[in-house]
Amino acid sequence: MNGAFLHLAVNHIPVVGLPFCFLLLAAAVLRKSRDLLQAGFAAIIVVALLTIAVFYTGGPAAHIVRGMTGVTREHIHDHAEAAEDVFAATEALGGAALFCLWLLSRPRGIPNWLTALMLAGSLGISIWLGYVAHLGGLIRHPEIEMKGQEKMP
Repeated sequence: MNGAFLHLAVNHIPVVGLPFCFLLLAAAVLRKSRDLLQAGFAAIIVVALLTIAVFYTGGPAAHIVRGMTGVTREHIHDHAEAAEDVFAATEALGGAALFCLWLLSRPRGIPNWLTALMLAGSLGISIWLGYVAHLGGLIRHPEIEMKGQEKMP
């Protein structure tokens, strides 16, 4: 197992996880459910924490694929630059979700405008993560092929 394998193994977590969080928050708003709202915010926090692993396995993955046939420095650079920005946004959303959970624990609850902002943020960052994943997909990944073992049909 190497850095590229680890990055490829975990990079789908935010790409799939954050849209799931958006759906949880949307269901919470439609059903007016405090429990679903709490679950949505908690899920955003978990996704933000797991995104740290995705981000920090990117560098080791880049070092492995750099110089491989068919892999361009430009594709790696474009993906890495976009990943830095969306990582910061995802972490900020996670921090905001933690604040929202705290507000939910108080008697006054969370203002509707903040719930709407979190809903919009989770949708926008989900789309952005999809774009960053697309940029990553432009990089070839033959580095995870296991040498000396039969290939699957």
